[in-house]
Amino acid sequence: MTKQPFTFYLAKERIDDFAGYLTQNAAANLAAPTTQRITVDDFADRAEIFIFRGPPSPPRWLRGLSRAFPPVRTFDTFSGAGVLLFEKKDRVLAVTFSFGWMYLDDDKFASDFGILVAVNGLDQSKLRRLERTNLGDALKGVSQSAFQREFRSFGIEDALDLVQKVSGTTRDDIDGDSMVGSRSLKITGEFGYGDIPDLADDLLALYDSTSYQDTAFKIIDSVKPIADGVKIRELNEIAAERIRNKQDSFELGLPSSETAEGIAFKFHGPGLRNFFPDLLLRHYVAAMESKGKLSTIDAETLESHNIEAILDDDRPSIKWKLRKSLIGSIDVGSERFAINQGNWFQIDDSFRVSVENSYSDTVMSWEGDQPTRIKTTYDADGNGKLEREEEYNKRLARQFNYALLDQKEITVPSVSRSGFEPCDLLDVDGRRFIHVKKSSRTSSVLNHFFKQGSNSARQFKRIPAAWTQLIENLRETQQNDHANRLLLAIENGTAGWNVEYWIIDTPRNNGEFNIPFFSKISLRDERLDMVAMEYGVRLRFIQKEPEPIQRFQH
Repeated sequence: MTKQPFTFYLAKERIDDFAGYLTQNAAANLAAPTTQRITVDDFADRAEIFIFRGPPSPPRWLRGLSRAFPPVRTFDTFSGAGVLLFEKKDRVLAVTFSFGWMYLDDDKFASDFGILVAVNGLDQSKLRRLERTNLGDALKGVSQSAFQREFRSFGIEDALDLVQKVSGTTRDDIDGDSMVGSRSLKITGEFGYGDIPDLADDLLALYDSTSYQDTAFKIIDSVKPIADGVKIRELNEIAAERIRNKQDSFELGLPSSETAEGIAFKFHGPGLRNFFPDLLLRHYVAAMESKGKLSTIDAETLESHNIEAILDDDRPSIKWKLRKSLIGSIDVGSERFAINQGNWFQIDDSFRVSVENSYSDTVMSWEGDQPTRIKTTYDADGNGKLEREEEYNKRLARQFNYALLDQKEITVPSVSRSGFEPCDLLDVDGRRFIHVKKSSRTSSVLNHFFKQGSNSARQFKRIPAAWTQLIENLRETQQNDHANRLLLAIENGTAGWNVEYWIIDTPRNNGEFNIPFFSKISLRDERLDMVAMEYGVRLRFIQKEPEPIQRFQH
């Protein structure tokens, strides 16, 4: 028998009329004379086939060819696609042909069907391709192999690596040769059309199975992206309700696509004219309340209102949707959901507790003198701007008599690709690499911040000559006293050093400091690596000057 691929979708609920699973455009075309709707007898518990045919037109390639070579005559063809919808044991599935998937209403179909069937049905030692998005890096990556590989060899390192599509060879006990799982499940094997109902039984059993939790695929349960449009709209409305009620569930952060840190921010929508030195949700809430519009905030409001950032250089300001800045989490029943970059994710509770505990263990209070506060300046119109980070680091270095290494890179000549930034401030006597950041509201910035610290620690552990280069850098920047003391400090070894992250920020509404949940994941993973290298790791917060809410001008 010839190998035949079939692509399956699983409906979220049972609808008596199969047409209810189609898009509005597809349903409108049901009356067209070129559309076929056929009831199929003796197929599963019930079934219908929908065949859609487009208007006649010349193929696109033929139109271009005829223009280039006039003797070539064009001719018309029909484009077509099909959808087979059937019910099996009170569950409805769809099998699509050609571009038939475009006629299915996404909101009516499970978003995790293909992934869950694949992770249960694939031989994880025989994978060929994996697509993932890393929340920490905001990057999409595709790994593939001409040979078959194990799951971990594709570089899945932590819960921030979200598996979006996976393909490979099926397990020996499952019919079929290969699977591709994403939203849908594509399976290839020696199948005929009459095998579809029995094949559906097997796929549903794999979808319901939790056997993948005993394999390396278990990591996909830690953080799951929500692709269900209905659920996303529900969560957006809950978020708007929490904001209306002034509940401490969310804050605002700079989207990862806008990597430059702003020195002032403005809201577009509430009618507020002032710029603020920090991006705080309470300013937006106060603005809406002053206009008598707080009670009108809904999901559409969060989509239509914008934030503008004035950058810390000569580039023009940038704008983005307010919803894209929301960070935070909510409980819905027994489930927990978090939003980041405008996208919703479901968080496994045991994983969440583990991450929160690691974060609590890392945060430390101040001992002795606290750092001077960062400066905020206001003009005559009440627009506030925050001091540049490099200027603030200079003041910290003077205050504590630390070496200043902000924006200084060291390179070991004998080692390729060894360039890295050691830290912002170096406390030689306290044996501390100190990294400073002036915001805790942006996941992508903080994730890079934590990785920068662990990379520096790794380089000093991996390349002993990096210490020599650090001393030379201090001498080149006329910091000879620090260079001499560092030389003495490492004469008897380089053990006992700590990596500290200092974050300048305003406390949340409850009076406590915090960072986005996804940054806590990144911090936990980087901390585990550094502890394994025998570093101590700490996180401390530097409080900004108390910031009064400005007058809301109409």
